[in-house]
Amino acid sequence: RTVQPGGGMHTTECRSCNYCYCQNGCVMSGKPLHDGWTIGHRIVVVLGFALCVFIMLANLLVMAAVVINRRFHFPIYYLMANLAAADFFAGLAYCYLIFNTGPNTRHLTINTWMLRQGLMDTSLTASVANLLAIAIERHITVFHMQLHTRMSVRRVVVVIGVIWLLAILVGCSTMAPLYSESFLIFWTVSNLSTFLVMVGLYGHIFVYVRSRAMRMARTGSATRRNRETIMGLLKTVTIVLGAFIVCWTPGLVILLLDVFCPSCDILAFEKFFLLLAEVNSAMNPIIYSFRDKEMLSTFKRILRCRQTGSLSGNQICF
Repeated sequence: RTVQPGGGMHTTECRSCNYCYCQNGCVMSGKPLHDGWTIGHRIVVVLGFALCVFIMLANLLVMAAVVINRRFHFPIYYLMANLAAADFFAGLAYCYLIFNTGPNTRHLTINTWMLRQGLMDTSLTASVANLLAIAIERHITVFHMQLHTRMSVRRVVVVIGVIWLLAILVGCSTMAPLYSESFLIFWTVSNLSTFLVMVGLYGHIFVYVRSRAMRMARTGSATRRNRETIMGLLKTVTIVLGAFIVCWTPGLVILLLDVFCPSCDILAFEKFFLLLAEVNSAMNPIIYSFRDKEMLSTFKRILRCRQTGSLSGNQICF
């Protein structure tokens, strides 16, 4: 399909393009452009908007809790706050996407199209990179028998900066203005590689924690509290790994099938799988925060506008 300067799309075939918008102003994504809102579009918009609101509020609560509670001024919580910031931005980006899809796609200019996709890629890449950073941090602490890593605040800031730099580079690469099959393959393989690394890290933690729990149980060297702590970590790791697999695998598989199987009619389900991937941003505050009793307690204090000695003295109310 060719794209006019004003953004209107026509059905003229343009074979000089690779996959999506390119420098010559063409789009070859193969997606049908609808004149009106279908039932599927309406369902995605309603569910997506509700999900965006929850994502933004939940992650804003996480960021506020880390800022005002001195007990959270450690590397793992700084990374959790940055993860919350990435997921908050993902909620904003997805909200922008759902209101610029469906029939509205016909009226998008090339720059608007690239901005829409770039925002999603930037936010989701930052979220995945944060998940990887947290997995590495947890791996280090578990195998060094530490509650928190000895990483300095400066190093944490550097890690956070690298995460956002990487995310912005990935997002801006779609606005270069080249967004092609090669980029889709690169982005998908990068996420799958990150997924495999996380599987390896969490799998290693899973095996180590289980073997340690069994060894302590045989020798009787572990108290009930120690066993509960170990099993609690085991459950958290399992939930994290399972959530990532469930939320991300379908979307990544869809992208690869779309590139390597042009005859497969799979783009009709793309929005639903993107919505499923976005659910991971909503689950992160629950997984990483609501299993932390201190974090949950801080949430309650914030929501009730109460101030205690463990807080920094700043009163934030939602």
